[in-house]
Amino acid sequence: MMLLVILIVFKKCLYYKICLNMKKIFFISIVAFALLSCMASSPQQSLQSRLFGFWAPSGDEVTVFKIDKDSLYYVDEYPIVAVPYQFAGDSMSLDYWGETIVQHVSFRKDTLVMKNKLGEVNCFVPVK
Repeated sequence: MMLLVILIVFKKCLYYKICLNMKKIFFISIVAFALLSCMASSPQQSLQSRLFGFWAPSGDEVTVFKIDKDSLYYVDEYPIVAVPYQFAGDSMSLDYWGETIVQHVSFRKDTLVMKNKLGEVNCFVPVK
């Protein structure tokens, strides 16, 4: 009888330790997931941040425009005017002189590729 009681107590202790370890593992994995989620940047954010800087048409060295976090500037025009833009998914929407222009944005290595709704493609290289 005493052996049976010892086995039952041992089994409960073992079960308790396993449950306690499972709770620890679960808690640690939740914390790790939360930290990794906070550290990882979204694809949209990284795509948009790649746009920042000065750009020239592919095959040309003359800077045409500059992009920062919320505006595009045509630096080859005077006066230089900030054109606000919105970024959604992989598209950039510009309000230019009352007209909304939407450009699909992608990259081929360091070349910026912009395609409008008519299918016209323009390529730009970063100016360093």
